[in-house]
Amino acid sequence: MNNAYEIPNLRFSLPAGEDIARRRFISVNSSGEGVIATAAGSAIGVSMNQAADGEVLEIADGIVMVEAGGAITPGAGIEVGTGGKAVTNTGGIGVGTALTGAAGAGNIVAVKMLN
Repeated sequence: MNNAYEIPNLRFSLPAGEDIARRRFISVNSSGEGVIATAAGSAIGVSMNQAADGEVLEIADGIVMVEAGGAITPGAGIEVGTGGKAVTNTGGIGVGTALTGAAGAGNIVAVKMLN
């Protein structure tokens, strides 16, 4: 895993507003539920567990492991990609910095969240 450790800072939970996979960027909808963050949008943290709609979704910020949506270089700025995956920032809202790299989609990258 490229010699990086996951160090969650704040851990909290919300009800899941949809089915959510582990290691995806999360935002909050108008009902106060955790949902997969919109591509190029903001994120409050990363899902620490897989949760079905209505189940408890565990969320963390800090240094977190996120599934990559493409190749990522260590030190790159990160934004939310499709499906809440981490991608190199190309103009969206910056949500973090990659501490490790990812060879491509489906790999795991350590991200230091900016919030």
